[in-house]
Amino acid sequence: MKNLYLLFLVIIFFSTGCSNSNTENISVKAKNIILLIGDGMGPEHIKAAGWKEVGKEGKLYMETLSKSGYIRTSSADNLITDSAAAATAIATGVKTNNGVISLDPSLNKLITILEEAKALGKSVGLITNVQIIHATPAAFASHVESRANTTEIARQILDNEVDVLLGGGENYFLPNTTIGCFPEIGHRNDNRNLINEAIDEGYTYVCDSGSLEDINSSNVTKLIGLFSDEGMDRPFSPSLDLMITKAIEILAKNDKGFFLMVEGGQIDWASHANDAENAMNDTINFDKAVKIAHDFSIEDNETLIIITADHETGGMSTSLVSTGESSEDGPFYMPNGEEFYINWSTTGHTNSNVKVFAHGYNYNLFEGEHENIFIYEVMKESFGF
Repeated sequence: MKNLYLLFLVIIFFSTGCSNSNTENISVKAKNIILLIGDGMGPEHIKAAGWKEVGKEGKLYMETLSKSGYIRTSSADNLITDSAAAATAIATGVKTNNGVISLDPSLNKLITILEEAKALGKSVGLITNVQIIHATPAAFASHVESRANTTEIARQILDNEVDVLLGGGENYFLPNTTIGCFPEIGHRNDNRNLINEAIDEGYTYVCDSGSLEDINSSNVTKLIGLFSDEGMDRPFSPSLDLMITKAIEILAKNDKGFFLMVEGGQIDWASHANDAENAMNDTINFDKAVKIAHDFSIEDNETLIIITADHETGGMSTSLVSTGESSEDGPFYMPNGEEFYINWSTTGHTNSNVKVFAHGYNYNLFEGEHENIFIYEVMKESFGF
């Protein structure tokens, strides 16, 4: 059995182009996995946010983790991926076409890591500061030909009995005759109020930061928090670190463990707008959620945490001197007062590799350069499927 296990790892390494075959400290099984995805967060985003927060000599929290590597991000039909195809690759281990949610290029249904965890009796959760039906969270708990089929994604996410759902997008759960906690009318044409249906199924519903903070996690097993009609407004309330704290408190009560995906979704939105200030601030705020996950993994000692991005957005570059380009943002300042500048090459996505950081079970497998589907393979193996 041991020889078969080692052979399995070797096959993974060579089939994914792994540049490092060190299997030191590999464990057979992880109880929990926390996957954090900074949407659009390329290496230069991390560098720029680090300069702003801790200076050139410092590191963001994610950069201090045990191992790091690089992830290639192309989709099945394009060198430059979108979030739907990228999240599908991470969630299922299969590359698909841009715009498709957890179906293969022939539109066959794929089983996601969240669904596999649920089948093992684990609790599962999804967190974002964009709409909870947006492409990245959708890929873990729904299956549609187009990411634009948002009301169907909402239905499927609830049908999949995701235990904790926190983010924006209340509109997609309400009929087009109903206004919820926020001023816009619902988007559903089927006259279904999915929030009321969820409450009837035992979910607790909250729609403001104070209500989330006041939740007694010992009394709650299923939670939906929708904090805006669409994407959440800055400054984000609740913050990602509050959302992940509450989610872990609830999910960790399951003796069989849990899977949790946390997305910093608006790093991407700021980068599409070439808004360096918010791109850096959102990366810094995402890093605070990383610290919460890491602190839990140290205390728990049965958890794998993975931090990565689905793709890079904006073609960001950092420099210590002004380039004079029209796309330039700045000056920005490090804590010691030193200036730096941000330049952009596009308002779209790029094919740049993104970083991956890890701590806990199988953390060392991420050293080197890998396809995005490798993240799923490590998660699946770590859960012992």
